[in-house]
Amino acid sequence: MSQTDQRTLPDHSTRQPREGADVARVSPARAAAEPPAAGAGPVVRGNRLAALDGLRFLAALSVVLFHFVGQTPGAMQFVWGRPYYETFPTAHGYLAFGRLGVELFFLISGFVICMSAWGRAPRDFFISRVTRLYPMYWAAIAVSAAVIYLFDTPFGHPNPRMLFANLTMLQAPLGVDNLDPVYWTLWPELCFYLTFSVVVWKGLTYQRVVIFCGIWTVAAVLAPRAGIPLLTLLVNPTSAPFFIAGLAFYLMYRFRPTPLLWGIVAMSWLLALHFLLAPHGGRNNWETWAPWRGWLVLVITVFFLLIAAVALGWTSWMRWRWLTVAGTLTFPLYLLHDVIGVSVVHHFAHSGSPWAVVGVTVAALVALSYVVQRFVERPVARAARRWLNSAAFSLKPPPERPRA
Repeated sequence: MSQTDQRTLPDHSTRQPREGADVARVSPARAAAEPPAAGAGPVVRGNRLAALDGLRFLAALSVVLFHFVGQTPGAMQFVWGRPYYETFPTAHGYLAFGRLGVELFFLISGFVICMSAWGRAPRDFFISRVTRLYPMYWAAIAVSAAVIYLFDTPFGHPNPRMLFANLTMLQAPLGVDNLDPVYWTLWPELCFYLTFSVVVWKGLTYQRVVIFCGIWTVAAVLAPRAGIPLLTLLVNPTSAPFFIAGLAFYLMYRFRPTPLLWGIVAMSWLLALHFLLAPHGGRNNWETWAPWRGWLVLVITVFFLLIAAVALGWTSWMRWRWLTVAGTLTFPLYLLHDVIGVSVVHHFAHSGSPWAVVGVTVAALVALSYVVQRFVERPVARAARRWLNSAAFSLKPPPERPRA
């Protein structure tokens, strides 16, 4: 689930169309492919988008509540020691939809990654992604591993080999289980970064991002039928439509909406629902969770509408600092909540009201996320950024050491 930073963007509102006969000679097809004038849309401001920060935090919170209240009946029985209808008879059915918070993460990630990469050199993009992901990820693994190996938790005591594979963040292609089940979202994010870095390397432009969206859409459609596991692993068909829509929404935000961009979004919305509702190979196991399909369509549609509101500039009035602070807590909260939170809930399941246990646990996790983000993730990421910025990043060998 990414969870990404947002950078200052230059204002391209000074771009002017060509005059007179030059304009008249542009064909409709070429005009549709060219980027619209940036001045026609909302001005791209240098501050963070507080609305996206707030949505990220709500997405993380929905996943947290899903793991505590809305999991499958078997998982709820295992965690709480009693059936879900004895603990959360009404709320369970609603908070089961919290699992879809990951889809909102992916939508936001497509938007923000494109925004943060615009105008950056590939080297800077690489450094920003590495320092954004790995310091917090390694901190989360250290904390989760300590809880798993030192205490009696529902997660058992996995083979330490799993720990070493997970430290690479490449456990999915290595065929190794995740130390924490929530880590599954990191592979789709990482694949998105790797493939999008090709566009960053060539230089981000409106046309190149649109072409990237088209190629990825075609690949996501063909991969499930191609029968090539490696292609499916890299393309991530069930997650791709959300990233692609996020990219298109950012182009709307930076320039202005066009029929071409709305077409990309509409196609992504349809494919997202197709994969979500698929009887086999989709994101959900219908044997353990079979809600009314209309609710799934409604939730995903609302997610798209929320990001559309940001892209159209309708949320620009939101500038509350607390939303920005909440956004910085999203990644640590997402990575830390499962192993720690479920273990705490399992231990105190019979100590009082289930809602009181959940409330105290969530509040403690938010506080822990703030401490870890402020005193671990931020300083480590800053130091790593300085170190990587000082590196040559060249395949040429460094100067030899002077010999005595």
